[in-house]
Amino acid sequence: MQKILRGSLKFLHPTPMKIRSFAAASLAMCVLAGLSGCALVSKGRTQSVVVRSNPEGATALINGHEVGKTPLRVALKRASVYEIELRKPGFENAPTVLLPAGNEYSKRFLRWGIDVDLGATTDLVPGELKVDLIPALPPGTEGDRFLEMTYRVLQADALLAAKEISPADHKYLVGAIVKFYSN
Repeated sequence: MQKILRGSLKFLHPTPMKIRSFAAASLAMCVLAGLSGCALVSKGRTQSVVVRSNPEGATALINGHEVGKTPLRVALKRASVYEIELRKPGFENAPTVLLPAGNEYSKRFLRWGIDVDLGATTDLVPGELKVDLIPALPPGTEGDRFLEMTYRVLQADALLAAKEISPADHKYLVGAIVKFYSN
């Protein structure tokens, strides 16, 4: 009886060979799990979104919080909705919305619960936001197109003189005004 017990105790003490075999099997399982397409591992919880404006230098607000000047790159959680507003003197405010939409992982038959819970099966759309800012028009100048154009150009000149916009922004702004009213 003692001989049988002594023989079974051998299995309780790991040998270096058993440890190496276990480590190799564990490593192989981790590699297979990583290659199986876990969206959280390959995509992550956040997505890098690029925000650009034409002209550049607009202040970007995400959900009401200022995050910087365009162009900029921000990391946002994939599963959330974001309101992005761009503001620049002499231009109308430009509100936009980023929405989560299903990506290639959401179409798979087998999905991991944690992938769905943490938003890895969605992408924010659009992934790169480019907004052409529209020159602002003051109230009361609607109707007479020449008066509107003149006022907008004078407003752009005043912003340049006050150094609120750069000469490049002024050139773009006046060009956009003239192009708009020449149609």
